[in-house]
Amino acid sequence: MLTCAVLILLISSQSNGVKVDVKVVDSHSQIGQGQSGLYRPGANKLTASRDPGPLCAHSDLAQIVGKCYDIEVSEYKYAVCPFHNITQHEVALKWNAYHGILGIWSHWSYDNLYSKFAHGHYTDGDTCTKNDKTILRTALLHHTCGKRTRVVSVGEPDTCTYNITLESPLFCHSVFSDVYNALPETERKQFAMSTLEFKHNVLTDEGLKVERRKILDRIGCLNMKKEFKDLEECEKEYNDLIKEHKDLEEKCSSEADENKYDELQNKYDELKRVVAESGLVFPDDL
Repeated sequence: MLTCAVLILLISSQSNGVKVDVKVVDSHSQIGQGQSGLYRPGANKLTASRDPGPLCAHSDLAQIVGKCYDIEVSEYKYAVCPFHNITQHEVALKWNAYHGILGIWSHWSYDNLYSKFAHGHYTDGDTCTKNDKTILRTALLHHTCGKRTRVVSVGEPDTCTYNITLESPLFCHSVFSDVYNALPETERKQFAMSTLEFKHNVLTDEGLKVERRKILDRIGCLNMKKEFKDLEECEKEYNDLIKEHKDLEEKCSSEADENKYDELQNKYDELKRVVAESGLVFPDDL
């Protein structure tokens, strides 16, 4: 008779190194060790490649940090530890049952104007093979309103990419989804000023985005690295920006044009930074 499995994930708050131990206690006798292999008592340990990112949310959401919520789908158990990590555990009686990390808390995505939090991104999971290429598993966590905190669904829309939905009473109130409420007092004034200037047409949509990205970047809550599907997609966006940049430069005569030119210049500089961080050579530098 198999005993009921109890999963506890604990991330050491003392670790400052690159590798972070993710301790797993599970009474199931056949859960794989690491990514695969026969389970051996005392050796069932997962190791994360990095520490989780900053919370970057309303402080009251900290009450679910350090807690884990699991769901069993088919032959797998998924454990979601908000703002820490998401893991997958194959519960089938197999000598090489999979047992690993789908993603580590990375950052939020935001709505179009950076007013509200959208989804949570968990990156740098275990390696995975897709189309003969080795990639890292990632997970997108959706947050919905519910009577209690629990995982309600898990899907894998693309190989090694997971969509998971976590519902909680905490997500029923806009105070938790509004970016403004998550900001320190020192940044709220600037955020409110950008809102006022936008309403009075001092800032365009793009200008508002730039101002709010600056705020989020200052407090470490903006993922500046834009992710492209492949090099072709990156090159296409770069070429489109270059064309728009040159067109504006030629016809930049009015103040409105100058403002748009400056906004485009910011986008251009940001893309150049992303390309450099990705280890690619920017065409201007050739």
